[in-house]
Amino acid sequence: MKFLLKSLVVFIVTFNILKFVIFFFNTGHTVNYNIGNFNIKETLSTKDDNNYYFSIDGEKSKINFQIKENYNKSEKIIKKIYYKKIGSYKCILPVFKNEKILTDVMCLKDDTIYYAHDLDNKDIFNKFKKYGYNPNLYKDTASGITLSNTQIIYKDNLPENDYIAIESYKGLTLFNSKESSVKIFENDVYKKPISLFTGKHYIVADYNSEYTFNNFYVVNIVNGQKSSIRSYDDISFDSYIEGAVKGNVYLFDKDANKQYKISLKYENVEEVGNKDNIKYYNGKWGTMTLSEALNEKKFENYHANIKGYDKADKYGNNYYLYKKENDNYIVYRTDKHNKKLKTYLFKTNDLNSIIYLKDKIYFRSNNDFCYYSNKGTRKILTNTELEFNEDISLGVYEK
Repeated sequence: MKFLLKSLVVFIVTFNILKFVIFFFNTGHTVNYNIGNFNIKETLSTKDDNNYYFSIDGEKSKINFQIKENYNKSEKIIKKIYYKKIGSYKCILPVFKNEKILTDVMCLKDDTIYYAHDLDNKDIFNKFKKYGYNPNLYKDTASGITLSNTQIIYKDNLPENDYIAIESYKGLTLFNSKESSVKIFENDVYKKPISLFTGKHYIVADYNSEYTFNNFYVVNIVNGQKSSIRSYDDISFDSYIEGAVKGNVYLFDKDANKQYKISLKYENVEEVGNKDNIKYYNGKWGTMTLSEALNEKKFENYHANIKGYDKADKYGNNYYLYKKENDNYIVYRTDKHNKKLKTYLFKTNDLNSIIYLKDKIYFRSNNDFCYYSNKGTRKILTNTELEFNEDISLGVYEK
């Protein structure tokens, strides 16, 4: 009897250990299942920050989307799908495990998916409310707090883990748990083309100098600490920053036809190219011509080769497509599973303002800095100086 009891205990312990090992090393799944008239393909990638990817096919429509939710690697987490045809839109609302609604109503029209908060259609809101859908979750209701004659901050919209910095004429203004300023220059500097936010750092040329400089100021936007990186060479102000790769900032001096690498880690400046060998990065290293460098060709860290758009980026498993329309760029998202099916996200008037940050995209919209997430667009800062000076940049770092 004791032998049987011991054997049973050993079996249970071994079984639970085996279950834990399988769970720990399980990197995800792909399953297909049906709910009513809809076929669902569900893919979980635990290597991709617990993102679930879905393709829902039915009612002569197909919708792709993703959510970030920790369901302990569960399968078949969509439990209900509500469908309505409203005008020319085919709209669905998935309901997930534990009766959770984790996404806005999604509406398909002409191979483009629109979230209900962008359509602002009362019929959509009214027909899905009875299923527990709350359209107010996707509206920006934050009120602004005036900081100065030119700046308004929307504190309720500031993400808790994001450190935000904006250029001022003498340095930076930081927004984390509280607002603070970092002074870099004694006098106002209105244009700072040799500057860049990268990761948690801001780097800028020494604009206290006149024609050439040999010093870069660096500010940590998390703690506000300021430091300097000196160059053995004098660098012309007729230079531009090409981009940043893995903590190294690359600059091309158009007067000297020299390319420099500024290491934020080792705090040094190294010449790495000249007119006969200029490095270029677009997801992989290559070279560019002197003519391209003189015309200020910049690195494309998220380059995607998709034709028909003014800009195409790949970030994570998604592609972001920018199409010019009047004075704005319409921004769409698509994924590697179906590049033809687009999701409308937002509009921006400044392609240089785009910051990809995990599940958020920061961007500029006229005098506002905003971010987009699955909850819609949220305004974080209004700066009326942007109306006269478009060179003012925003930086963000997520801890």
